[in-house]
Amino acid sequence: MNHEPASRLASTLRDRFGSCGPSNEFRRLSHDRLMQESQRRLANAVLSGPPSEERVATRILDCPRDYRRWEDEHAALMRRIAAERLPGVQKAELLNISLSLIHRKALFEYLRDEQVRGIRRERVMAHFFSHRDYTSAVVSEHGRYVRSAASYLCSSHVGSHVMFDALFEAPLAEYEELYASYFRSYCSATLASNDDALAKSMLPVVVELKAQIGEWRQALVALTHSQSGVWRRPMIIS
Repeated sequence: MNHEPASRLASTLRDRFGSCGPSNEFRRLSHDRLMQESQRRLANAVLSGPPSEERVATRILDCPRDYRRWEDEHAALMRRIAAERLPGVQKAELLNISLSLIHRKALFEYLRDEQVRGIRRERVMAHFFSHRDYTSAVVSEHGRYVRSAASYLCSSHVGSHVMFDALFEAPLAEYEELYASYFRSYCSATLASNDDALAKSMLPVVVELKAQIGEWRQALVALTHSQSGVWRRPMIIS
């Protein structure tokens, strides 16, 4: 695939925003700063990111229409952070946004990672989009995934490299893995055929995973208010 258009735009964005590096401490962030950092993160993803990040960023930057839609949606998310007056509250709001982005991109990641095809994919899409036809649901969900994944790249960058908080590194990545496990188990158990006893037996596991998701979310939120900054990982019951 020829990424030249995206690479050209990425180079322009990095030249424009590349000097907006992090300061030595986390102060309240303006909407302009949040958007500048987000632009810089996408540009770096295209120019020097791993393939998974490059694909997402290129998909956004290659198409002016997709870029404008992503920019509008992302700007609205960043306004929620900029509206808060205190840095600590901004961090908590960024965490809430990051968690919602993990949830929003989970469906397409499940379809991709589990290689869900054919009738099985149709059943999944019908479950989540009962009032839409299959084709339009797939197209819509893929676009939603790309925009959410791009915004997640930006939000995690802001958290770890601008707010200087390790919360947005390993703890958030572990939550993402746990949520993916929950979502995978939910789909397997909920969409199993009536004669699939093994899949149906997974329902108690789904309930337990959902409870763990709630515990992890509470622990992450508590970390945004912690004075020590020590990550206290909730126990996972196998």
